[in-house]
Amino acid sequence: MRSSSKRTLLIIAVVLFCGYAAFLIFINWSMHQPPETFGHVMAKMPMPAYFIIPFETFWTRARAGTVQPGETAPDFQLPTLDHKSEIQLSSFRVKQPVVLVFGSYT
Repeated sequence: MRSSSKRTLLIIAVVLFCGYAAFLIFINWSMHQPPETFGHVMAKMPMPAYFIIPFETFWTRARAGTVQPGETAPDFQLPTLDHKSEIQLSSFRVKQPVVLVFGSYT
């Protein structure tokens, strides 16, 4: 192999690596955004990307959280199903115990 061919291959490899790294940074950023933003990004993700990106590792780290068992959950507000009002988690603390279950059942 000639020197110019090696140099061209090296340049191509560096460009591909930088593109892959930038793509991984973008995916990692999107996983730290609200679910709506992350959903918009993932809806446009081409199928082959699922085979070349370590999604499970990214997802585990992005959604790990800092609340330990037994600690009080952080307060948040969510709209009701009819979108006419909002419910706040702290409003239930004095009335009754609350169990939050997050997960996928598919």
